[in-house]
Amino acid sequence: MLKTARVFTLLLSGLALLCQPAHPQDGKTGTEEGAPVATLPESAYDFGLIEEEAGFASHVFEVRNTGNAPLLITHVQSSCGCTEPHWTREPIAPGKTGHVEITFDPVNRPGPFQKNVTIFTNDKRPRMRVTIKGDVVPKRANLQRAFRDTIGTVQLERKAFLFYTVRPGEEVKQEVWIRNFSNEEVTLSLEDVPEYIRLEAPAVLKSGKAERFKMTLDASRLPDKRGHMLGHITWKAVSASGATVREDVPLSMNFVDNFAKLTAEEKANAPAIQLSNTLMDFGKLKKSGFFGWGNKSVSQQVIITNEGKSDLTFHSVGSDDGRVQVAVAKKTLRAGESIAINVILSPKTVEGRLATDVYLVCNDPRGPVRTVRVVAEGYR
Repeated sequence: MLKTARVFTLLLSGLALLCQPAHPQDGKTGTEEGAPVATLPESAYDFGLIEEEAGFASHVFEVRNTGNAPLLITHVQSSCGCTEPHWTREPIAPGKTGHVEITFDPVNRPGPFQKNVTIFTNDKRPRMRVTIKGDVVPKRANLQRAFRDTIGTVQLERKAFLFYTVRPGEEVKQEVWIRNFSNEEVTLSLEDVPEYIRLEAPAVLKSGKAERFKMTLDASRLPDKRGHMLGHITWKAVSASGATVREDVPLSMNFVDNFAKLTAEEKANAPAIQLSNTLMDFGKLKKSGFFGWGNKSVSQQVIITNEGKSDLTFHSVGSDDGRVQVAVAKKTLRAGESIAINVILSPKTVEGRLATDVYLVCNDPRGPVRTVRVVAEGYR
């Protein structure tokens, strides 16, 4: 009887050990298996005194992936047109570091300043904020700028405008530098301007002079329909010799709900979107058949799960690139429900490198806009 009691005691001790919660050996909480983790070694930078005459001031913030899956910086949004972000576009491997470079334009902005920049990633915490500040000493401006796009004889910082998040009633502004690099004056006019857009631009561009091109989006004039929207303005430039250039300048926006008035209880019971992946790399697409005709389409999936407590609604799912087709069976997911979204490419439509985004606009107050990066290499 005594021997049986001892065996029973040993069994109870073993069960007690098995039932104890496991703790990491090093005292750290660890990361979810297969999840990226974005870490910022610094979240603020002070430029100190900036001479306006010295031109643009830049600082690079490191973004480290301390998780165990590739980290993708999906978008960077500045709070002002005076700050221009550039960031690592390729996936950041675990243990590696990406960068977000913020360039501040001090021209015509004398005095102290503080600007916020939001970094969006595929981390479970989808957004992080960094801050730059300083004090601009007024001087005569000496503009130095890199112009990456061109329309006719006019150079632009960029010739596409994306308003990443726009809420009802907001006014959101963006501005770019433009410069006439020809030897003669150019008269600029802007046509087909949507009613929700206001533009400020010089009527005449003098040779070699850099000017500002400002665009303001007035959300109170948008249709009462949430989702990703596309539009354009028509750029018309006429040189002194009569040469005319016309080109559509695309603009897009993600029109989202305003969650500012939600109570703590409403937020706790809100939907919560989770994506299985935010990068679709199709690699090199192969053409077959007679001159590539008859190629079969290729597709990949992203699994969307509603991890919240109420219905998740997709206001829109799609891409601005016509070569990318998106198929989704339904646009409302109940709590705990999952669905596959298919992204489809036809090899015969892709020449050279394709790199674009699929936008998912939904009613998740934690992050109503999510993006999936789509890349592929076609034949030239």
